[in-house]
Amino acid sequence: MMSLAYHICKLSRARHVLFTFNERLYRTDGVQDKVKLPQRLIHRHDFEHFLTSYDNFLLDCDGVLWQTDHVTPIGGISQTIELLHSLNKRLLYVTNNSMHGRSMYVEKFKKYGFEAAIENIFGVAYAAAVYLKKVSNVTKKVYVLGSKGMIEEMDLLNIDHFGYGPDPDIPSWNPEELLKMNFSDDVGAVLIGFDEFLNYNKIFKAASYLTDNTCLYVATNNIESGVLIAPNRRQPLTGCLVTAVTAASKREPVVLGKPNTLMFDCILEQYPSLVKKRTVFIGDSLKADIAFAKNVGIDSALVLTGSTTLETLKAMPDLQPTYILDSFADLSK
Repeated sequence: MMSLAYHICKLSRARHVLFTFNERLYRTDGVQDKVKLPQRLIHRHDFEHFLTSYDNFLLDCDGVLWQTDHVTPIGGISQTIELLHSLNKRLLYVTNNSMHGRSMYVEKFKKYGFEAAIENIFGVAYAAAVYLKKVSNVTKKVYVLGSKGMIEEMDLLNIDHFGYGPDPDIPSWNPEELLKMNFSDDVGAVLIGFDEFLNYNKIFKAASYLTDNTCLYVATNNIESGVLIAPNRRQPLTGCLVTAVTAASKREPVVLGKPNTLMFDCILEQYPSLVKKRTVFIGDSLKADIAFAKNVGIDSALVLTGSTTLETLKAMPDLQPTYILDSFADLSK
């Protein structure tokens, strides 16, 4: 006898109706589980209903606006953003990528055919500067393992910092040479983001500053540790840098990026009238984006142009989005 789930799915296909939270069966590690699958947006009327349901669209960048290698375009994205603007939707860009500050994202967006006001960009480089200056009230120097974008955001808030770029000391494992390296006596925080110049010296210095328990330890994010940018080529990301310093220092950082909620606090500070029920987060990562939406209490849409596949979705039943989109670009089709 055919199951009820089978007949429901068959009826849905016949009527071109979505698989809207139908109870379905699949196997994970040999165990049969019941789950509620998200609504998959595949038809024009689905998109129209989706667009009328929300006023605020929070967008991840890597894997949503372009591919996860940070550079490869996704066709149709600029048209979708143009459509949302024409419908008077509020678009806010919320990213864990600490490579760029907000002004750098403004220029990058232009390169991909659309524009955004700087006050609508909420990245971890910006969140880190706000956290250090306005939340933790750090007055001493900040030792930074990070990017030019992070430095840009800290400069805007007049945060005293050092450490960006290649380490000035010659790399060495020799304890005698390590003890001769330059250290500051006035460090109030260690901040870690994406740092292409990371080396043994920097890990040694960061861990050493953190032996002082009054020294704040802050990380932009610890979710993304590496991404495949081409066959057999995996790029290390911020998470593995944080892991190295955490292991060496035996300290746990305050993590600012998604799925933690600090960036949503920043958004609400700037847009206090934002209504959660009229807000949706669109992202490609279950652990970062979908978990972030759940943590702050808003709906979410998972796109399949980034780090998550349908098989991954089945394997993580506790992190189900509200909707599934093949691509953010589909909304303008």
